[in-house]
Amino acid sequence: MPCPYAQLIVDDTKHINDSDDSDNSIVDEVLMTKTAVNGTGNHHQSANEPLNYATYLRTDLLLSALKCLSHTDPLDNNSPPVHDEHFFILIHQVFELWFKQLLFEIDSIRHIFTKSDNVIPSLFNINLRLKRSVKILNILVDQFELLDSMTPIEFLEFRGYLSAGSGFQSLQFRIIEMKLGLTDRFRSSFKTKYFTGTMFKGEQNVELEQAINEESLLIQIENGVAVETAERDVETSKRLFASMIDSSEYQKLLNNNERRISHKAMLAALMISLYHQQPCFQQAYQMLGLLMDVDALMASWRYKHMLMVQRQIGRKPGTGGTGGFSYLQQTIT
Repeated sequence: MPCPYAQLIVDDTKHINDSDDSDNSIVDEVLMTKTAVNGTGNHHQSANEPLNYATYLRTDLLLSALKCLSHTDPLDNNSPPVHDEHFFILIHQVFELWFKQLLFEIDSIRHIFTKSDNVIPSLFNINLRLKRSVKILNILVDQFELLDSMTPIEFLEFRGYLSAGSGFQSLQFRIIEMKLGLTDRFRSSFKTKYFTGTMFKGEQNVELEQAINEESLLIQIENGVAVETAERDVETSKRLFASMIDSSEYQKLLNNNERRISHKAMLAALMISLYHQQPCFQQAYQMLGLLMDVDALMASWRYKHMLMVQRQIGRKPGTGGTGGFSYLQQTIT
């Protein structure tokens, strides 16, 4: 069946072509001024002229963003940059582009949970976006293998030009953490207030504060899942799951930061896990599995990052003011 919206555009352009004073430029304008809004935020553009590959992808802006600071001869500002700096910058810019897509997917899922108390009809789309997020995180983890092609000596040739710049200062990564559920209560070293009060200023600070004050995806997964029958259905396993069933016992675990989600959400997850073969729970079960994949891959990314830092700078302090390797060790746990 043809798309009625596409047919509308065809009909519009056909009408223009049939008129006496039409020309191709008018048709192009009609076709290219259509805009689309995906997810949340401003992620759309409009154009009043025909687009090509370069203008659609804005490759002029994208490719011109890579600027090296180093010089093979520190005394000659006209000397070429250190060879591996170009590679180092590109890798981290690609990290940031994938972080942007991760935030786009996470926000779209959070939007689904926000707009409805019943997300069951949307679980298929949620899972599609979570699967994409998992694949992106796999790419990010694998990308460290590319960085491993650079030796520590080659890194030291331009590290001094980084000054105080550090991956520790990635605003997008901090926002991803917040939106997935890592709050300041669970930070052992640098608290959230350090990021909002010291590291990020101006618009970046406002953006981070907004992410902190919004409900994370971890909290939002409590919506849309029926849990009224959970206590009855797990009664036979009560002794094994006493800490999950007993709200007072479970509250102790929450107070000790041994659990991250509410008692109600834990019961829902338990119900879904026990009866995941039932058709009504299959999509929800898949969603929980994908969320655990995201969590595992985030940990894997941190671990790969830590090993890369250890290989490149050993136990030296990080350029962003952290303890470097020792700090990254703490983030893993």
